[in-house]
Amino acid sequence: MRRVLLILTIVLAPQLLGAQVLPILFSPADARSASLGGAGVALNADAWATDNNLAAAALSDKNFAAGVAYGRWAPKLSADNRFSLGSWYRSNRLAFGLSVKGVIAPEITGMSATGEPLTPFSPTDFSAALGAGWCLAPGFAVSADARFVHSVLAPDTRRMTVCGDVAISYASKSFRAGLSANNLGGHISYGDSDYALPTLIKAGLSYTHPVFMLTAEADYLFRSGLMASVGAEVRPVSLLALRAGFHYGAADKGLPSFGSCGIGLDLHGFSLNAAYLFGSPALGNSLSVGLAYSF
Repeated sequence: MRRVLLILTIVLAPQLLGAQVLPILFSPADARSASLGGAGVALNADAWATDNNLAAAALSDKNFAAGVAYGRWAPKLSADNRFSLGSWYRSNRLAFGLSVKGVIAPEITGMSATGEPLTPFSPTDFSAALGAGWCLAPGFAVSADARFVHSVLAPDTRRMTVCGDVAISYASKSFRAGLSANNLGGHISYGDSDYALPTLIKAGLSYTHPVFMLTAEADYLFRSGLMASVGAEVRPVSLLALRAGFHYGAADKGLPSFGSCGIGLDLHGFSLNAAYLFGSPALGNSLSVGLAYSF
Protein backbone atom coordinates (compact mmCIF):
# COMPACT_ATOMS: atom_id res chain seq x y z
CA MET A 1 0.00 0.00 0.00
CA ARG A 2 2.88 2.36 0.75
CA ARG A 3 4.17 1.97 -2.80
CA VAL A 4 0.73 2.58 -4.28
CA LEU A 5 0.44 5.78 -2.25
CA LEU A 6 3.86 6.80 -3.55
CA ILE A 7 2.60 6.45 -7.12
CA LEU A 8 -0.39 8.65 -6.32
CA THR A 9 1.86 11.19 -4.64
CA ILE A 10 4.12 11.39 -7.70
CA VAL A 11 1.18 11.80 -10.07
CA LEU A 12 -0.76 14.30 -7.98
CA ALA A 13 2.06 16.34 -6.45
CA PRO A 14 2.00 19.11 -9.08
CA GLN A 15 -1.75 19.56 -8.59
CA LEU A 16 -1.73 19.38 -4.79
CA LEU A 17 1.36 21.46 -4.06
CA GLY A 18 1.61 23.76 -7.05
CA ALA A 19 5.12 22.37 -7.59
CA GLN A 20 6.89 22.44 -10.93
CA VAL A 21 7.11 19.29 -13.02
CA LEU A 22 10.44 17.89 -14.22
CA PRO A 23 12.80 19.24 -11.52
CA ILE A 24 15.66 17.77 -13.59
CA LEU A 25 15.34 20.93 -15.71
CA PHE A 26 16.22 23.37 -12.90
CA SER A 27 18.15 21.47 -10.20
CA PRO A 28 21.99 21.48 -10.26
CA ALA A 29 23.42 19.04 -12.79
CA ASP A 30 27.03 19.07 -11.57
CA ALA A 31 28.85 18.82 -8.26
CA ARG A 32 30.60 22.19 -8.53
CA SER A 33 27.36 24.14 -8.92
CA ALA A 34 25.63 22.05 -6.24
CA SER A 35 28.40 22.79 -3.73
CA LEU A 36 27.91 26.54 -4.36
CA GLY A 37 24.24 26.47 -3.40
CA GLY A 38 23.16 25.77 -6.98
CA ALA A 39 24.70 28.97 -8.39
CA GLY A 40 26.15 28.56 -11.87
CA VAL A 41 25.03 31.21 -14.35
CA ALA A 42 27.95 33.58 -13.58
CA LEU A 43 30.74 30.99 -13.26
CA ASN A 44 33.59 30.48 -15.71
CA ALA A 45 32.80 27.65 -18.13
CA ASP A 46 33.36 24.09 -16.96
CA ALA A 47 32.14 20.89 -18.66
CA TRP A 48 28.52 21.64 -17.66
CA ALA A 49 28.39 25.10 -19.22
CA THR A 50 25.52 24.06 -21.53
CA ASP A 51 23.32 23.76 -18.42
CA ASN A 52 24.74 26.72 -16.51
CA ASN A 53 25.51 29.29 -19.23
CA LEU A 54 26.91 28.20 -22.60
CA ALA A 55 27.84 31.79 -23.48
CA ALA A 56 30.63 31.53 -20.90
CA ALA A 57 32.29 28.82 -23.02
CA ALA A 58 32.66 31.31 -25.90
CA LEU A 59 34.65 33.55 -23.52
CA SER A 60 36.84 30.76 -22.15
CA ASP A 61 40.60 30.59 -22.66
CA LYS A 62 40.21 26.82 -23.05
CA ASN A 63 39.21 24.97 -26.21
CA PHE A 64 37.44 21.88 -24.86
CA ALA A 65 35.81 20.46 -21.75
CA ALA A 66 33.91 17.24 -21.04
CA GLY A 67 32.68 15.60 -17.86
CA VAL A 68 30.37 13.03 -16.27
CA ALA A 69 28.58 13.27 -12.93
CA TYR A 70 26.47 11.09 -10.65
CA GLY A 71 24.22 12.17 -7.82
CA ARG A 72 22.15 10.49 -5.12
CA TRP A 73 19.36 13.05 -4.71
CA ALA A 74 17.02 13.37 -1.70
CA PRO A 75 17.95 10.01 -0.08
CA LYS A 76 15.55 10.66 2.82
CA LEU A 77 12.59 11.19 0.50
CA SER A 78 12.90 9.61 -2.94
CA ALA A 79 16.55 8.54 -3.33
CA ASP A 80 16.72 9.39 -7.02
CA ASN A 81 19.76 8.41 -9.04
CA ARG A 82 20.88 11.31 -11.25
CA PHE A 83 23.33 11.16 -14.12
CA SER A 84 24.70 13.90 -16.33
CA LEU A 85 27.18 14.40 -19.15
CA GLY A 86 28.38 17.79 -20.30
CA SER A 87 30.76 18.89 -23.02
CA TRP A 88 31.68 21.87 -25.20
CA TYR A 89 34.21 22.77 -27.86
CA ARG A 90 35.40 26.28 -28.70
CA SER A 91 36.83 27.44 -32.01
CA ASN A 92 37.85 31.10 -32.05
CA ARG A 93 34.69 33.07 -31.18
CA LEU A 94 32.25 30.13 -31.43
CA ALA A 95 31.49 27.43 -28.85
CA PHE A 96 29.31 24.34 -29.33
CA GLY A 97 27.85 22.54 -26.33
CA LEU A 98 26.16 19.27 -25.38
CA SER A 99 24.20 18.31 -22.28
CA VAL A 100 22.63 14.95 -21.37
CA LYS A 101 20.83 14.46 -18.04
CA GLY A 102 18.76 11.65 -16.56
CA VAL A 103 16.89 10.78 -13.37
CA ILE A 104 15.94 7.25 -12.34
CA ALA A 105 13.56 7.10 -9.37
CA PRO A 106 13.41 4.08 -7.01
CA GLU A 107 11.50 1.06 -8.25
CA ILE A 108 7.79 1.12 -7.47
CA THR A 109 5.90 -2.07 -6.66
CA GLY A 110 2.49 -2.83 -5.16
CA MET A 111 -0.86 -4.51 -5.69
CA SER A 112 -3.64 -3.67 -8.09
CA ALA A 113 -7.27 -3.16 -7.01
CA THR A 114 -7.90 -6.84 -7.79
CA GLY A 115 -4.98 -8.02 -5.69
CA GLU A 116 -2.65 -8.74 -8.60
CA PRO A 117 1.03 -7.77 -8.18
CA LEU A 118 2.00 -4.73 -10.20
CA THR A 119 4.98 -4.99 -12.52
CA PRO A 120 7.96 -3.28 -10.83
CA PHE A 121 8.62 0.07 -12.47
CA SER A 122 11.04 3.00 -12.09
CA PRO A 123 9.87 6.47 -13.21
CA THR A 124 12.50 8.24 -15.32
CA ASP A 125 13.18 11.69 -16.78
CA PHE A 126 15.67 12.38 -19.56
CA SER A 127 16.93 15.58 -21.19
CA ALA A 128 19.37 16.22 -24.04
CA ALA A 129 20.45 19.62 -25.39
CA LEU A 130 22.61 20.98 -28.19
CA GLY A 131 23.63 24.62 -28.36
CA ALA A 132 26.04 27.24 -29.59
CA GLY A 133 27.63 30.34 -28.09
CA TRP A 134 29.12 33.34 -29.90
CA CYS A 135 31.56 35.95 -28.62
CA LEU A 136 30.13 39.19 -30.05
CA ALA A 137 32.81 41.47 -28.57
CA PRO A 138 35.69 41.15 -26.11
CA GLY A 139 34.21 39.98 -22.82
CA PHE A 140 30.65 39.63 -24.13
CA ALA A 141 28.93 36.51 -25.53
CA VAL A 142 25.47 35.09 -26.18
CA SER A 143 24.21 31.54 -26.58
CA ALA A 144 21.14 29.48 -27.43
CA ASP A 145 20.29 25.79 -27.29
CA ALA A 146 17.46 23.42 -28.09
CA ARG A 147 16.46 20.78 -25.53
CA PHE A 148 14.62 17.48 -25.93
CA VAL A 149 12.78 16.13 -22.87
CA HIS A 150 11.39 12.62 -22.30
CA SER A 151 9.43 11.72 -19.16
CA VAL A 152 8.13 8.30 -18.12
CA LEU A 153 5.79 8.70 -15.15
CA ALA A 154 4.20 5.25 -15.40
CA PRO A 155 4.40 2.27 -17.81
CA ASP A 156 1.55 3.73 -19.87
CA THR A 157 2.42 7.41 -19.33
CA ARG A 158 5.36 8.39 -21.54
CA ARG A 159 5.63 11.94 -22.80
CA MET A 160 8.06 13.97 -24.94
CA THR A 161 8.49 17.68 -25.55
CA VAL A 162 11.05 20.28 -26.64
CA CYS A 163 12.12 23.65 -25.24
CA GLY A 164 15.00 26.11 -25.51
CA ASP A 165 17.47 28.19 -23.48
CA VAL A 166 19.13 31.54 -24.21
CA ALA A 167 21.95 33.14 -22.21
CA ILE A 168 24.32 36.11 -21.98
CA SER A 169 27.74 36.20 -20.33
CA TYR A 170 30.00 39.15 -19.57
CA ALA A 171 33.54 38.96 -18.20
CA SER A 172 35.88 41.81 -17.22
CA LYS A 173 39.08 41.08 -15.30
CA SER A 174 37.94 39.51 -12.01
CA PHE A 175 34.19 40.07 -12.44
CA ARG A 176 31.65 37.98 -14.32
CA ALA A 177 27.93 38.44 -14.91
CA GLY A 178 25.44 36.00 -16.39
CA LEU A 179 21.80 36.09 -17.42
CA SER A 180 19.77 33.22 -18.85
CA ALA A 181 16.21 32.15 -19.65
CA ASN A 182 15.71 28.40 -19.48
CA ASN A 183 13.11 25.86 -20.61
CA LEU A 184 11.27 28.25 -22.89
CA GLY A 185 8.25 27.26 -24.92
CA GLY A 186 7.54 23.74 -23.78
CA HIS A 187 4.50 21.97 -22.32
CA ILE A 188 4.02 18.40 -21.22
CA SER A 189 0.80 16.45 -20.59
CA TYR A 190 0.18 13.75 -17.99
CA GLY A 191 -3.19 12.16 -18.47
CA ASP A 192 -5.80 14.87 -18.96
CA SER A 193 -3.62 17.61 -17.45
CA ASP A 194 -1.25 19.88 -19.37
CA TYR A 195 1.70 21.54 -17.59
CA ALA A 196 4.09 24.28 -18.66
CA LEU A 197 7.74 23.35 -18.27
CA PRO A 198 9.58 25.06 -15.38
CA THR A 199 10.54 28.32 -17.12
CA LEU A 200 13.42 29.84 -15.19
CA ILE A 201 15.15 33.23 -15.35
CA LYS A 202 18.63 33.33 -13.78
CA ALA A 203 20.85 36.33 -13.08
CA GLY A 204 24.17 36.20 -11.28
CA LEU A 205 27.50 37.84 -10.47
CA SER A 206 30.86 36.43 -9.45
CA TYR A 207 34.21 37.81 -8.31
CA THR A 208 37.40 35.78 -8.68
CA HIS A 209 40.65 36.30 -6.78
CA PRO A 210 43.71 34.03 -7.05
CA VAL A 211 42.84 32.60 -3.62
CA PHE A 212 39.02 32.76 -3.52
CA MET A 213 35.85 33.16 -5.58
CA LEU A 214 32.46 34.57 -4.54
CA THR A 215 29.20 34.18 -6.45
CA ALA A 216 25.56 35.14 -5.99
CA GLU A 217 22.53 34.31 -8.10
CA ALA A 218 18.83 35.17 -8.14
CA ASP A 219 16.40 32.86 -9.98
CA TYR A 220 12.75 33.40 -10.79
CA LEU A 221 10.81 30.20 -11.41
CA PHE A 222 7.51 30.99 -13.13
CA ARG A 223 4.44 30.10 -11.06
CA SER A 224 6.63 29.29 -8.05
CA GLY A 225 8.48 32.47 -7.16
CA LEU A 226 11.96 33.66 -6.32
CA MET A 227 14.96 31.53 -5.39
CA ALA A 228 18.50 32.69 -4.54
CA SER A 229 21.94 31.15 -4.13
CA VAL A 230 25.25 32.31 -2.69
CA GLY A 231 28.52 30.42 -2.81
CA ALA A 232 32.21 30.76 -1.97
CA GLU A 233 35.29 28.88 -3.11
CA VAL A 234 38.69 29.03 -1.40
CA ARG A 235 41.93 27.67 -2.89
CA PRO A 236 44.60 27.21 -0.20
CA VAL A 237 46.75 25.69 -2.96
CA SER A 238 46.20 25.81 -6.71
CA LEU A 239 45.07 22.18 -7.09
CA LEU A 240 42.58 22.20 -4.17
CA ALA A 241 39.23 24.02 -3.94
CA LEU A 242 37.04 24.12 -0.82
CA ARG A 243 33.45 25.26 -1.44
CA ALA A 244 30.32 26.16 0.51
CA GLY A 245 26.97 27.70 -0.33
CA PHE A 246 23.35 28.28 0.57
CA HIS A 247 20.22 28.03 -1.55
CA TYR A 248 16.97 29.77 -0.62
CA GLY A 249 13.83 28.18 -2.05
CA ALA A 250 10.07 28.34 -1.67
CA ALA A 251 9.15 25.38 0.52
CA ASP A 252 5.40 25.87 0.00
CA LYS A 253 6.01 25.37 -3.74
CA GLY A 254 8.05 22.20 -3.33
CA LEU A 255 11.38 24.09 -3.64
CA PRO A 256 13.32 23.51 -0.41
CA SER A 257 16.20 25.59 0.92
CA PHE A 258 19.50 23.86 1.67
CA GLY A 259 23.10 24.38 2.65
CA SER A 260 25.95 22.87 0.67
CA CYS A 261 29.65 22.16 0.84
CA GLY A 262 32.12 20.50 -1.47
CA ILE A 263 35.67 19.93 -2.58
CA GLY A 264 37.49 20.04 -5.91
CA LEU A 265 40.84 18.62 -7.06
CA ASP A 266 42.51 19.83 -10.28
CA LEU A 267 45.53 18.14 -11.81
CA HIS A 268 46.88 18.11 -15.39
CA GLY A 269 43.56 19.15 -16.90
CA PHE A 270 41.45 16.72 -14.85
CA SER A 271 38.97 17.94 -12.24
CA LEU A 272 37.33 15.81 -9.56
CA ASN A 273 34.48 17.50 -7.67
CA ALA A 274 32.14 16.40 -4.90
CA ALA A 275 29.19 18.12 -3.21
CA TYR A 276 27.07 17.39 -0.14
CA LEU A 277 23.73 19.03 0.74
CA PHE A 278 22.50 19.52 4.31
CA GLY A 279 20.02 21.50 6.40
CA SER A 280 16.95 20.33 4.48
CA PRO A 281 14.47 17.58 5.47
CA ALA A 282 13.87 16.88 1.78
CA LEU A 283 17.36 17.25 0.26
CA GLY A 284 19.62 16.63 3.26
CA ASN A 285 22.39 14.04 2.67
CA SER A 286 22.17 14.44 -1.11
CA LEU A 287 25.57 13.72 -2.63
CA SER A 288 27.03 14.27 -6.10
CA VAL A 289 30.43 13.65 -7.69
CA GLY A 290 31.82 14.59 -11.08
CA LEU A 291 34.93 14.00 -13.15
CA ALA A 292 35.91 16.34 -16.00
CA TYR A 293 38.77 17.03 -18.37
CA SER A 294 39.57 20.27 -20.16
CA PHE A 295 42.36 21.85 -22.20
